[in-house]
Amino acid sequence: MDQFKILIAGGSLVGLGLAIALERAGIDYELFEKGDFAPQLGASIGLHPHTIKILEQLGVWEDIQKVVAPLVDRHHYDENGRCFEKSRVLVVINEILQRPIIFMERSKALEILHSHIKDKSKLHARTAIVEYEDIPNGVLITTQDGKKHQGHMLIGADGIHSKVRKLMADKISVTDPSLSREINEAFTSEYNCIFAISENNPSNQFLPDAMVHNVYYDDYSAVAATGEHGLVTPNCPRFTDEDAEAQIRKYGSAGVGPGYTVKDLWDARVKAAMVPLEEGVVKQWSHNRVLLMGDAVHKATINPGLGGNLGYEGIARFTNGLVPLLKEHPMPSLEQLTAVFDQYYTSQKPRAETVVSLSGQITRYEAQDTWILRFASRYVVPWVSDRIKANLYASFSRGGPWLEYLPLPATDASQIEERAEIPHHSNGGLSILPNLTACALLVSAAAILWQRYNQTL
Repeated sequence: MDQFKILIAGGSLVGLGLAIALERAGIDYELFEKGDFAPQLGASIGLHPHTIKILEQLGVWEDIQKVVAPLVDRHHYDENGRCFEKSRVLVVINEILQRPIIFMERSKALEILHSHIKDKSKLHARTAIVEYEDIPNGVLITTQDGKKHQGHMLIGADGIHSKVRKLMADKISVTDPSLSREINEAFTSEYNCIFAISENNPSNQFLPDAMVHNVYYDDYSAVAATGEHGLVTPNCPRFTDEDAEAQIRKYGSAGVGPGYTVKDLWDARVKAAMVPLEEGVVKQWSHNRVLLMGDAVHKATINPGLGGNLGYEGIARFTNGLVPLLKEHPMPSLEQLTAVFDQYYTSQKPRAETVVSLSGQITRYEAQDTWILRFASRYVVPWVSDRIKANLYASFSRGGPWLEYLPLPATDASQIEERAEIPHHSNGGLSILPNLTACALLVSAAAILWQRYNQTL
């Protein structure tokens, strides 16, 4: 092979996003997906401002923007249907960052990403990778049809049940069985979730467009959001592994918002799926010329919708290291690639650990896992202003990377000089995010005490 080539396992949001990023950088690749592209699965994806910036750079955001309704309002309800907080923090976030938070059907996002691949001959559907072997200066993969394909590195972007991760762990087990076990056992699951896309009839809507309803029950929660016109996505964590219908019979009477229940959304479903909510970060992300990315290496619970965004941060951090290397060394050595892998790992792993940890905290917060979380959610956090919450979030979002080899969007032109001072390995905003809940509690508690003090004067 005269040109450096990357083999990608997985046509997921991360796999397709990586393919577009490599294509824009002029780097050769082939992508292998075990199923079809843009499968009609009952799941959705949240996109945050720092990911939207990357999608703008890739030229994808304009098409996504046409089909989504940026989220505006959030109403929080208790188990009795009492609304204890009405928030417009999403509007304030949009004002601060000049980008919204959106929620959309995953299959639609995959469809749009797929449409932006210029050379479709690089994409291979229904072609799972079943084995790989290290060869001098490269990697040789075998696909389910028995064919072999050669590249200079392999990226496993094939999701939580990553075949590449398992194959990598098997090879590591020859010299380090303990590390291999840690890689294979990196994820745990305490919660389960039913995802569904439901019809939101305009003449009799469950909830208005651009609205999010959160309901906090003891040991489980429900969320519904209208991120696209005519569709609504409910999310009901803390289910067992029993049949989804049995769980709907058990929890279907739970209200999600005024006048409708989980069962109502279920009956109006277009598609649905029941899955465990895995949590964890893999200890080692690469081995020789193989690298893991996205859910294959870090998985967060879905409540704050940061997991997929974390994958796009990984795309940026990896390609920001690879592109300049290939310009200087078109056929890099294993040592040079390893340096890029290590840079990607050291810059992304702390942020991944933070997002996974915080996402788990928010899942437990919304499921009222302890009396402290129950008290905080209903009687403390609602006192914190939307502006304070939005500024805390913005500090985290601004810490996200972008594609340094592509022009920044016009809205970011004024930030070029400021952000150029932040090195690749920076984790800007990480010190803020883990403390978001704690800060909210402290600020709100202080506000309550101050108000009571003034009332006594």
